[in-house]
Amino acid sequence: MPLTHTTFFDRPAYHLSNSALGLTVIPALSGRIMELKTGRPAQNHLWINDPLLAGQADGDPAFGGWKNWGGYKTWLAPQSRWPDPMAQSDAVDNVEWEVIAQTESLSAASLSLRGPMISWGGVYFGRQITVRGKSRAVSIRETITNGSSEPRTWAVWAVAQFPVPGHAAFPPAAIKAARALHAAPPKFRGGQLRFDGKEYWKVGALSAESWAQYQAKPWPRAFRVSFPPHADLPHPDDYNLEAWNNTRPAYMELEWLGPLVTLKPGESWAMDTEWHIDSPTRRA
Repeated sequence: MPLTHTTFFDRPAYHLSNSALGLTVIPALSGRIMELKTGRPAQNHLWINDPLLAGQADGDPAFGGWKNWGGYKTWLAPQSRWPDPMAQSDAVDNVEWEVIAQTESLSAASLSLRGPMISWGGVYFGRQITVRGKSRAVSIRETITNGSSEPRTWAVWAVAQFPVPGHAAFPPAAIKAARALHAAPPKFRGGQLRFDGKEYWKVGALSAESWAQYQAKPWPRAFRVSFPPHADLPHPDDYNLEAWNNTRPAYMELEWLGPLVTLKPGESWAMDTEWHIDSPTRRA
């Protein structure tokens, strides 16, 4: 299966594909996945910040000048322990990741990356991305490693940004447990939560089930993520599933979080997830 070198807004990139989908990964933007394309003509399911990528805009002044490139990324949680909780630093979010392995065969293509040491967190991230067969599915392993000389406690925070308008679906029990994390989110209706990009709000839930979905209005299919819930373990904000509605620019975030783990020096922890673009949005 193909794994090729390409460019993305003049940045070196890697492209993994099969007959059903294609992914574009940018090492220079903290290993972000910036394209997840399916269909004919190919449609990017991820939201990307075209003006910023093209050098026609600066960072978001509402968040300390943070450069929000879009796509999919990982952060450290909880946010309250960042040096500046209102803005992610360039040392984490806008830095070159190293490609440490790339493999391709008749049945699969895989790319492995590793981020630099996060000095204030004492850890570093790793990411393995795998595409197999003719499936509209992607396997992703996120790894966090303690590179310091003392124990460190963090959680992996996965963030995928999507265009609006659209609607998300959570498992039924998660809908009942959902709470506002910022401002006043709308209510779930018919098992779905609508995102329109007109104001800032956030919702969170602790889900014992292991999936969430989002479907933008023009899409014929939904994006669905499957993740290990670890609902019996402590989580940042006490939630493992969150969603954010953003304005100026308009987009939404679907976020899934690992548990808070304490790592000894040299110790690692991994979170395996699956992305699917092959089923309609579930209704509770």
